[in-house]
Amino acid sequence: MLKRGRYRKLAANTLIAILVSVLVNFSYLVFLMVSRPSSPQSAEPARPRTEQVATPTPPPSPTPVGQGDVSLRPDDEPTEVIDADSLKGAIIIREESMTKMSRHRSNEQMTQQMWARFMGIELVYIFAVALVMLSVMTDTRRHRYNSYFLRLLLCVALLVVFFLIAPQLTWRGYIVTTLNSGHLFFNPMSILKLAATFLVAILYGKIYELLYKKQEMEVENERLKNESLTWQYNTLVNQVNPHFLFNSLNSLAMLVREGDTQAAQTYIDRMSQTYRYIISDGNNELTTVTDELQFVDAYRYLLEVRYAGKLHINIEVPEAYYAYTLPALSIQPLIENAVKHNTITTAQPMDITISASEGHIVVSNPIRPKIEPEKGTGIGLANLANRYELICGSKIVVEQTEGNFVVKLPIRQPK
Repeated sequence: MLKRGRYRKLAANTLIAILVSVLVNFSYLVFLMVSRPSSPQSAEPARPRTEQVATPTPPPSPTPVGQGDVSLRPDDEPTEVIDADSLKGAIIIREESMTKMSRHRSNEQMTQQMWARFMGIELVYIFAVALVMLSVMTDTRRHRYNSYFLRLLLCVALLVVFFLIAPQLTWRGYIVTTLNSGHLFFNPMSILKLAATFLVAILYGKIYELLYKKQEMEVENERLKNESLTWQYNTLVNQVNPHFLFNSLNSLAMLVREGDTQAAQTYIDRMSQTYRYIISDGNNELTTVTDELQFVDAYRYLLEVRYAGKLHINIEVPEAYYAYTLPALSIQPLIENAVKHNTITTAQPMDITISASEGHIVVSNPIRPKIEPEKGTGIGLANLANRYELICGSKIVVEQTEGNFVVKLPIRQPK
């Protein structure tokens, strides 16, 4: 259970550290998404324009001597002649322009690769910082220096260390730590990221501490409640044991007075068998229907000896219910209650029936009140009802008609 809780806490801290790292470096992610070309065509540089070279116009040739002036027609235009030097200059200019564009594109690609590498390092760095701080703030181990204030001071010290080793990108494209960058106190971006991570860690640590204390209080209350229920249950069981022993010794004394040594010896054996069940299974909260009925069968012998055939206990529980469970020593107090409050004579013998119906063990007997009712001790039926409340959280059903007294005991299905 403890390992499962640790793994669960580690998984939660890891998830929160990932979210913090992504949110803190969100600006870098947006920058890379915007600067990355959307298609190969858009990444191609624009073709440079060819430099227009001015072609000099040759001067008019002189008029030969002895010839008259030759007039040019208006539609005649001088033919442009491209000089070889001018053409060579234009080609050189074009090559230089293409070289510059190629170098510019290479620089852009290098810049994107540089920023992508730096962003990956930054994501891992912030993730590590957040995970360490969250682990410190959610440390709930019980030791002397585990107060929230001391954990907060430890996070501050870690914050200084993480700031000194924070990655920085130089203008030359190198990635160095803050301590080696030469600008120890001029890194506002690193300070902002670490401050945001620290704030998330201390807030989550406080929330986690409050939730942990609440859960710890609930566990402590549940433990105290269980201890209280166990104490009450043991108190009720300890009330049953002496009462049962007292009645059994009375029956044994009757046999001794009658002088039936063999019957007394058999009675002692059966009494030890029944009392062994009370000591061993009586301390358990739940027992199977099979074990409870075996105990009732042994207890029946003690009553038959005591009442000499005037009492009949009929067990009619189907085998399908044998694997069900119920609180130990649940049927015996009902039998004892019927014997105690009803008249049992040779003319009117008592028939007690134990059956099962709709998830209940049903104990029924006819109502024949005694002329002089015995004073109750409040141990029998009230004790059983309280034990059912403590162990099963359910109530027994008591039905009393004109001729029968019926008690239904809830039983649980086997797991």
